[in-house]
Amino acid sequence: MWIRERASQDGTHTGLGSRMTARTSWYSLSFWKPSLHLGADLLKCDGQRWIPLQTCSFFFTELEKRRRVEDAYKSALSELKKKSHYGGPDYEEGPNSLINEDEFFDAVEAALDRQDQIEEQSEKVRIPRLTPVPPGDAYSIIGTHRFAKQPHSYSSSLSSVELASASDDVHRFSAQVEDVVQNHMTYSLQDMGGDANWQLVVEEGEMKVYRREVEENGIVLDPLKATHAVKGVTGHELCHYFWDTDVRNDWETTIENFNVVETLSDNAVIVYQTHKRVWPASQRDVLYLSAIRKILATNENDPDTWLVCNFSVDHDNAQPTNRCIRAKINVAMICQTLVSPPEGNKEISRDNVLCKITYVANVNPGGWAPASVLRAVAKREYPKFLKRFTGYVQEKTRGKPILF
Repeated sequence: MWIRERASQDGTHTGLGSRMTARTSWYSLSFWKPSLHLGADLLKCDGQRWIPLQTCSFFFTELEKRRRVEDAYKSALSELKKKSHYGGPDYEEGPNSLINEDEFFDAVEAALDRQDQIEEQSEKVRIPRLTPVPPGDAYSIIGTHRFAKQPHSYSSSLSSVELASASDDVHRFSAQVEDVVQNHMTYSLQDMGGDANWQLVVEEGEMKVYRREVEENGIVLDPLKATHAVKGVTGHELCHYFWDTDVRNDWETTIENFNVVETLSDNAVIVYQTHKRVWPASQRDVLYLSAIRKILATNENDPDTWLVCNFSVDHDNAQPTNRCIRAKINVAMICQTLVSPPEGNKEISRDNVLCKITYVANVNPGGWAPASVLRAVAKREYPKFLKRFTGYVQEKTRGKPILF
């Protein structure tokens, strides 16, 4: 192979870039002259000279080294500029943030994607695939182990309910807990059909997630409601694992740390927890009372209901700090157990049990995160949480006696 070399006016020659001088070219030609005497006429054509490509291999090597050094320098410089650009508080969540909404969304989404990849690896090993609910199965209601002839409908009247509370379940927040529970039983179980204010944002099998868009002073306060049906577990079991702080870290992946601030009774505690920060959003913490209840139905055609309610409170031992933005919540996990009567005189197995779940969340995140980002995160994270949690309970209860 040969490369062409042009003679310039100043005596230099250009062929491989513009770095080959007349001296270098003469050296290359003289070096190869003994082996090229038979084809010397081929080295000149129309005032142009040609030199073997092999003689310039060291130029390629030098140029390649220089290119790599320049690329490394540009890459390092770009990273330094990027870090200085986004490193200051002006490029984080705040009233005067310089990061635009698209950049904010992309950064949050990238962080959540990385977290999902880590979770998926552990989920594949730990949690099996959920058992789908066969569409033809008819489940009847189990209250005190009585089977109703007709499947339960959420439109059934729940106007008359009785709260089952232990005698020692009395504390300074008792009245507030009862009010919250009654409100959830009155409004949270209402059917979504025909209400134009609620938008169906996610539908995956038996799970449906609804949202009602509400903003106050620029802060997103969207109430969220999700319904789901899970086979093989009871409402008591789901609510037990949702409320029990001893197993919280087994299924909750968004919490950085938490502690029980005060135990009010056997069925009520005050919990403080901080959530993992997702840059550029600020870190959030929440202080809430968590109570578990069994609600007895007075109508034999209605199921008993298990409920866990979490709502924000204040406590002297967990005051807000500058490190986190204190979010306000009012969340409820409401579960009702349905049973498909077994054939003959067989005992009830987990194959005969179905749990209807209603999950409602009213969250005021505070801060200055863009509305579009908060809504996108909620749409993404709530279904994932519900699937992960119900799968966890299925795993924990498999092979164990049924807890009605």
